[in-house]
Amino acid sequence: MAASSGEREKLRSERKLRLIDDKEVGEPAEFASPGVFGFTYSPGTDGVPIFAKHTFQIFEVHKLGDGSVHYVGYMTEEDANALNSATDAVDLKLYPEPFDKAQRFVSVPKEAIIRSRPVSRESGNWYPFTAIPR
Repeated sequence: MAASSGEREKLRSERKLRLIDDKEVGEPAEFASPGVFGFTYSPGTDGVPIFAKHTFQIFEVHKLGDGSVHYVGYMTEEDANALNSATDAVDLKLYPEPFDKAQRFVSVPKEAIIRSRPVSRESGNWYPFTAIPR
């Protein structure tokens, strides 16, 4: 089941996040203040820039109070289960919005990603990466 905007709002509220402000727009997620969220077209690049404007097929980025960075989006049930239960490195795809069978709302800690590849700009705009068990 896909996450509604209410579920995104709930996750942001649980994490006590606020939208990045104007002076933080374009900053790398690592340099943003803890406790913020924003959006990026380029997860997995060095210095992931985050922006305040949500547009079509853009990835949501959370920087939690502890300083950790998470990518929020959608996966297939199979990929979401692998993310949470893999015993070895696993190749996964994260979509910025629900697409085809990718309907499971997830939050992926950046620290779990050991290798990433450029976002595929077709078929749902998915972000391919390899994660380690957490």
